[in-house]
Amino acid sequence: QRAVAQLSGGQQQRVALARALAIDPRALLLDEPLSALDAGVRGHLRDQIRAIQQRFGATTLLVTHDQEEALAMADRVAMLKDGRLLQIATPREIYEQPASRAVAEFVGLSTILPAKVAGLNKLDLGFAQLAAPTGMRAPGTALHVLVRPEHIAPDPAPGTPNRIAGRCGAQRYLGSLTRYDFEVPGAARPFLAESARPATEAIAIAPEHLRLLDH
Repeated sequence: QRAVAQLSGGQQQRVALARALAIDPRALLLDEPLSALDAGVRGHLRDQIRAIQQRFGATTLLVTHDQEEALAMADRVAMLKDGRLLQIATPREIYEQPASRAVAEFVGLSTILPAKVAGLNKLDLGFAQLAAPTGMRAPGTALHVLVRPEHIAPDPAPGTPNRIAGRCGAQRYLGSLTRYDFEVPGAARPFLAESARPATEAIAIAPEHLRLLDH
């Protein structure tokens, strides 16, 4: 019984979506549809939009700067920077296999460090040598190594592959897990990690979880 202008932000977004779908469009453009909403409403409406889109079957182009929104709603994600298409892939592929450092830095939280190939399946980070699948890259090849925070194991047993000693830095308690910085002597920046229990003296990253970025 109220005018649209008197509705809440989330309700107004629902009205706008209903108006767009009322003409049974073949294509639908959503430009930052959730940007002005609080977190609770944003998550609920995000799921609603996804369900409605699948029900109506309209090809939908979603423009957003919110990486979580893109990964949760899209079948395929296109990463654009300075007018260039850097990568187009499924959400899983673009998160787990970014094509470049620019994509890796934008999609998801990460630690990205410079490294060199020290030999077959060996990386030299300056402060540590790690085992990693180097493929056909020649020794001395410069690259960057990507580590996602969920792939960092806290306080591994001595002898664990890619065990790195250090100390826990700043911590952010997030309920089911703690996101924290793990500081390693000689490293240009700390490793960003997350787990139920923060590391106290060492971390480890399994070789298969190190992503090598050539550019």
